[in-house]
Amino acid sequence: MVRCSRRWGGGSVFRLAATSLALAVATAAAPVAAVRAAAAPGGGDAADRAVAQRLEQRFPQAGLGPGRVGEVLDAGSGRTVWSSGALLGRMPASTLKLATAVTALTVLGPDHTELTRAVYADGTVYLVGGGDQRLDRDGLDRLAGDTARALKAQGLALRALRVDDSLFPAPTLAPGWQRGYLPYELAPVRALAVSGDRVDDTALVAGDVFARGLAAAGVAVPSGPLRRAVAPAVGGEAVLLASRTSAPLSNAVEYMLKVSDNNIAEGLLRLAALGRGRAATWAGGTVLVREVLDGYRVPLAGVRLFDGSGLSRQDRMTAAALAALAALAVDPGLHRTLWPVLEGLPVAGRDGTLAARLHRFDTAPSSCAAGQVHAKTGTLRDSAALAGVVRGSDGRWKAFAFVENGPVGRRQAREGLDRLAATVSGCW
Repeated sequence: MVRCSRRWGGGSVFRLAATSLALAVATAAAPVAAVRAAAAPGGGDAADRAVAQRLEQRFPQAGLGPGRVGEVLDAGSGRTVWSSGALLGRMPASTLKLATAVTALTVLGPDHTELTRAVYADGTVYLVGGGDQRLDRDGLDRLAGDTARALKAQGLALRALRVDDSLFPAPTLAPGWQRGYLPYELAPVRALAVSGDRVDDTALVAGDVFARGLAAAGVAVPSGPLRRAVAPAVGGEAVLLASRTSAPLSNAVEYMLKVSDNNIAEGLLRLAALGRGRAATWAGGTVLVREVLDGYRVPLAGVRLFDGSGLSRQDRMTAAALAALAALAVDPGLHRTLWPVLEGLPVAGRDGTLAARLHRFDTAPSSCAAGQVHAKTGTLRDSAALAGVVRGSDGRWKAFAFVENGPVGRRQAREGLDRLAATVSGCW
């Protein structure tokens, strides 16, 4: 159905309501309408009407099957350019990471950092994970070197090494996760991990890297299996030997969106929950996501969340919610907080999960939109999605979401999604 209805009142339509949300910004003028009225004939400008007419023709022929839904918005006004089944819940796959990114940035801020620490007490060094989502081996080696120097300078003997990943609860499967996901799609979610590791126990692997770094710096590490223990609070007999500050949260968000990193998504979900004083659990994180999205007036009817990565087969998002989320990335009033979202979105035919080497936007007719579309991809066995933004032929940002759930071939679905995004751009 062609629609050009206006869903909000005047003002910046996707601004965060003035609630207790961290980093709150200007209040939206009116809430999202529960029922979306059809547009009056001729609504919207000529460019939008042309896009709507083309989508009416092309959407049923895009090869997406009967489970397809979609929506296109004019991001600046919130006007619905075109919509089809946009309030029906669908498995969003990794497009759900948009919600996780917006939540983490809103609650914690793009400049937020985490600490990985080395704490000493009674002859034991504790490697304490702080949820750093980009902790790498070089960083652990530097931390080990600083720790070794502190031990020598203070004349402290090392009799045991322990890892402490207690910031997050012990890993569990999210509702709707398949057991085969671990550790291939992602590792069990822990507060101490080397970025990119896909192993059953990332904390112990990180501890081994740290131990080797201590040994290389001239500190003898006691033999025997590495074990977990909760570090005592610093103060009194427990001292902080060294720490490593993570890169800003913006770095993790951009990387997570660009390559669709599942572990980072789940780590950010937990860090955001902790930042709001909630439990770092599936429920603690996903309830917070709903609160944040509601603050931005993202329509939540039909939305069900069970994780932060979109791997859960019980997750449901609507095209209306995904398009509204994408529009936040180009709202000038939210740029100070949400700028990493647009920076992190893959660029059509250029990088990330939309790179030409992955056969995205690499052939006509969608290749005309290469370099123009910024969008998050989503792929599960029977789900394909694309949600993002592109400047239309009128020069205004358009936010879009297209989702297919059903037995459609992956290549066929991706080609269809790319063509629909090119249609929104107006280049085809």
